[in-house]
Amino acid sequence: MSQFLAGLGLFAILGLGSGEARRALSSPFPADVTTARFAVLNREVGDPEDDPPVYRYGLILGGTAFVSLVFEYESNNRAVEFALGTFSGRDLSLAVTGKQYLGGGDLRAFAGAGLWGVAAFPADQRAGFALIARAPIGVDWNALERHAAGFELNLNRALAMRRPDPVDERPPRTRIVPLPAFYYRFADPR
Repeated sequence: MSQFLAGLGLFAILGLGSGEARRALSSPFPADVTTARFAVLNREVGDPEDDPPVYRYGLILGGTAFVSLVFEYESNNRAVEFALGTFSGRDLSLAVTGKQYLGGGDLRAFAGAGLWGVAAFPADQRAGFALIARAPIGVDWNALERHAAGFELNLNRALAMRRPDPVDERPPRTRIVPLPAFYYRFADPR
């Protein structure tokens, strides 16, 4: 399973890289021929890199919290997502994730990688903290012009932890924990 997550993380990192850098590295032609060839193709087909960035806001149920507010910046099928939420009101959860959307149209798959931090504040013990690596995979459906719904499965692994009980110094578990989530987002193209 760890090999799968490492491959997924590598895929996300490579997917978030520059399109020009990938073209330059993969082209057998000199740079000026490659540039001219892509310029002709872009005029004929349309350049996806000319798409304006999209800002999306919404709610997530499940995943990194019981309920979260989410902000996403998307450009050229790549996105950065910030989710702030809580499980019970006595904790705070913040997740930052890079995502790569696959395909086009109204139904798109995505994969990503990021970090998730949780701070818990129990009434009778010290504050507890956890840092977790996450790899969400899922589908995004643009139901209407500016409205989207989606499902994601977050694959999570604890990296560091400070438990609320000062006597409990056990290290975090190394197993992968899947957490499902559903979301709604409203797009604000600028």
